[in-house]
Amino acid sequence: MSTPTRWTDDHFVAGDIALDFANTVFRRTPELGADLLDSGRSLTGWFGHAGLLPPTDDPPAATEGALPAARRLRDRLWVVVDSQREGGEVPADALTGLLEQARSGVVTVTADGTVRPRSLAGALAAVALAGIRLVLTPPPRPVRSCDRCGWYFLDTSRGRRRRWCSMKTCGNQAKAARFRDSHS
Repeated sequence: MSTPTRWTDDHFVAGDIALDFANTVFRRTPELGADLLDSGRSLTGWFGHAGLLPPTDDPPAATEGALPAARRLRDRLWVVVDSQREGGEVPADALTGLLEQARSGVVTVTADGTVRPRSLAGALAAVALAGIRLVLTPPPRPVRSCDRCGWYFLDTSRGRRRRWCSMKTCGNQAKAARFRDSHS
């Protein structure tokens, strides 16, 4: 039995919950890396760290169908975000999938528009709703993809030229590689 992914703040660098959920693989480019949603416990742990479920040191395992549903949701997020980033139309089947996922869980919506899930299915629905919001109301800051790993993030840099998901990981690696190349 493998140990579930231990989520840290380093996994939440996108600036948007739907983008953070889309980043639940080790890397997207140049080839797809390991799936960080490797078990039901990893999934519920992610929702706990994201604040969509009560956090706990030993999260309960998700139901058998929740992990495949979560992976489908992530795939749909990849499709809609990539199509928007490339300036294309959002494929109808991916958007329909997000809408179906949003309908599948019970959530409470407060007067200020905050979505609070009532269960694991509700947490998946909350992520789907955040993805729909990204499609229907694109953020003022562009969604970018990390040059090294392909993770998504909202570019909140002043010049809007951010290239890495995180300076702590990919940015540091890129700068170290550039230094090595210039001194070899």
